[in-house]
Amino acid sequence: MSDTDAKQTDFVTIYVTVESEDVASHLATALVKNKLVACVNISEGTRSIYEYEGIIQFDNEVLMFMKTVGRRVPEVVAMIKEKHSYDVPCITVMPIVDGNDDYLKWVDQQTS
Repeated sequence: MSDTDAKQTDFVTIYVTVESEDVASHLATALVKNKLVACVNISEGTRSIYEYEGIIQFDNEVLMFMKTVGRRVPEVVAMIKEKHSYDVPCITVMPIVDGNDDYLKWVDQQTS
């Protein structure tokens, strides 16, 4: 990428779990439509085991992987929290340290 383009470290993947594919599709559509993320991958079939309010939980969940730019993270997190059904949703942000320049340019364009 040229010096005038966004740097690769400005890109992130946001990892979220939700209770169903329907919820994931609705959330993904809202995030893409609002230009907060460029792309969302939805993957069913995740088994989550965790303790919540003193009880061990065994849940089937759907994973969401969202690609966006760092400047959009606060808005993405706010929208997820607003629309998510969980009291404490799993939302983590991971930096993208390298990748396909053409793809990263597209992510930047889609979220501008």
